[in-house]
Amino acid sequence: MPWDGRECYPRRTFLRLAGYGGLTLLGASLWPRRGWAAVDPAAVSRMEIEVCYRTEVKGLPRDATRLHLWMPLPPTSPSQEVHDLTVRSSLPYEMREEALFHNRMVHVESGREPASFTVEARYRVVRHRAAAEPVARAEASAPRYLRLGGRMRLTPEIEAFARHAIGGATDPTQVARRVYDALIDTLTYDKQIAGCGTGDTAWIMKSRRGKCSDYHALYATILRGRGIPVRWEEGFPLPYPSAGAVAEGTLAGDCTGAHCWVSFFDPARGWVPVDVSEGDNHPELRDFFFGQLTANRFQISEGRSITLSPAQGGEPLPELAFAYVEADSIPLIYPANYENFVQFRVVGMETA
Repeated sequence: MPWDGRECYPRRTFLRLAGYGGLTLLGASLWPRRGWAAVDPAAVSRMEIEVCYRTEVKGLPRDATRLHLWMPLPPTSPSQEVHDLTVRSSLPYEMREEALFHNRMVHVESGREPASFTVEARYRVVRHRAAAEPVARAEASAPRYLRLGGRMRLTPEIEAFARHAIGGATDPTQVARRVYDALIDTLTYDKQIAGCGTGDTAWIMKSRRGKCSDYHALYATILRGRGIPVRWEEGFPLPYPSAGAVAEGTLAGDCTGAHCWVSFFDPARGWVPVDVSEGDNHPELRDFFFGQLTANRFQISEGRSITLSPAQGGEPLPELAFAYVEADSIPLIYPANYENFVQFRVVGMETA
């Protein structure tokens, strides 16, 4: 069904994404889908994307009395512009921003009735090919960019690996590149292995396998352990279109998995973007993904261990890509009680 400008696409068969209340985010490749003529990834300088983000609450536990829903909204940044944001909800809502990472979100609070409702956000994202972004040292040195904790642990095995990889390097970019290369040479991308996707650095160091959140948790842990600030970004990957697909308006689909990447801070350059897992997946772009990001993605949030606004009753969220719902401070079960649907349509592309 074509994008009609009024309603989201009808439901299709979606990957059962969770991450909150028993769900595991699945990494997705950023590469072209079969049947499309490939575009040189490094040549795409700009993509314009229409997004429909929809959360459906289908039912509450029998004894639930108070429900909270939080839906993340994309930020504007030097690499991304957000336009024409509209929100529709069958219940009253408010716009909120959490204090630590300044992530924006839609918040809905309700009583027992109604037991089912829908929240939908629509927006247009203009995404640019990302490169180094100047930033003041004081801003980049905020504790949130240097802290470890939770499953991001600097174990003796990781420390020994880091010392071997880094050698005598001290310059932040040189350190970051040596760790980048060492991880690509050591790890194997595997989104099927049991235990992946949690960002448990001890686990991935032992298994030597995992997906984007595992790669970047280990990368961030090693750099932060050397006093180098690292910024975590969460978003959605898109395939690369052919020019014809964009011109015909036929490039549209479902975002069935989240993707993450990071930036490290170099005082001489600012925030320098890195995508370790994509650099591993696509050897021909290994140099590109250290210092640049392809434009076939959009960011939805920043950071890990996120406390929402107002604060959720459960633990901080490991990442914030998908809407999260609680009843009486207990996470609802996905997809039994609620489902997320994120659809995109690429409406423009530029190469340079």
